Amino acid sequence: MSEPQQPSFCPQCGHKLTANDRFCPECGARVPEKVAPPTTIIPPDRPAAPPTPPVIPPTQSAGSPPDPFIPPPPSYRIPASSPPPHQIPSSVEMQATPPNNKLIWLLVGGIGLLLLIFIGACVFIVISLSSFSFSDVTNTPTPVTGEPSTSGGGAVESVIGGEIVFRDDFENPADSNLGTSEDSRARYAYEQGNYIIEVKEPELLVWALVDGSYRNVVIEASYSIPRNSPAGAAGLIFHYQDADNFYLFSVSNDGYYALELLEDNQWETIIDWTQHEAIKPGNNRMRVELRGDEITLYINDRRLEQTRDPTFTRGEVGLAVTSFDESGIIVRFDEITIRQR
Repeated sequence: MSEPQQPSFCPQCGHKLTANDRFCPECGARVPEKVAPPTTIIPPDRPAAPPTPPVIPPTQSAGSPPDPFIPPPPSYRIPASSPPPHQIPSSVEMQATPPNNKLIWLLVGGIGLLLLIFIGACVFIVISLSSFSFSDVTNTPTPVTGEPSTSGGGAVESVIGGEIVFRDDFENPADSNLGTSEDSRARYAYEQGNYIIEVKEPELLVWALVDGSYRNVVIEASYSIPRNSPAGAAGLIFHYQDADNFYLFSVSNDGYYALELLEDNQWETIIDWTQHEAIKPGNNRMRVELRGDEITLYINDRRLEQTRDPTFTRGEVGLAVTSFDESGIIVRFDEITIRQR
């Protein structure tokens, strides 16, 4: 495969470049290629797959608990009475007897005290019922998976919960549906509880698909790359339509990540190669969260970036490996899990 022609100066800082520079040695900016290298795609042979399982819709929320019973406020009605006491017809020449003010104030005070006690009791009952209902809701356990990252710097995202719709830990190849094959360009195999993808040619993308078509899901995969492997990238393929149409989330063993779209066999860069401190050279856990046209990328439970692209919002899922300038990269996938959002 011919080496793409590189610019002689960095477009970011103007530093002079050599023909072999992929990133500027002065500022670290990626050197754009004038012509995208051709991509050779080799999906492995797959055994006959059982019927595609239906995508399980997310569990509907049970809704908010009903409001606690609040008794209606007491109704006090003053009955109609005869003319006010201590009055006499004006035609009688008599002096009116003054009311007994002490007795009136005692009655008013007693009624007010009883009313305050009743209101306080109602408030206590309402607060007690509210606390009990809130405790029932907040103490419901939520299933979770994974562990937060312990790498320094940046915010650590919370672990993800959700109903598992697909999982393969590759411990028993007879229960797995990923293909196994080997030729002069790639190898797919099960070894010691891992699924192995080896790329034997430079600048080559290969992948293996799992069963099912998914949307609005969380995809996670753990993998390791041996220390002696050349530069390359592990990847997750999602919203796969066919060999010419899908998304690819890649994480390289030299600390970079990228998001690309292959549409009608033409590559489009959605997120260019970006360096991130959370990426380790050996073991990593990739995660993609999908909701409609929203795509969120994670590595080792650290959020990398979020973007939107409406081209495809449903499709198959797969594990991928990309070689760069050298052949021989090996990626050992430990497991893949798909959860409904």
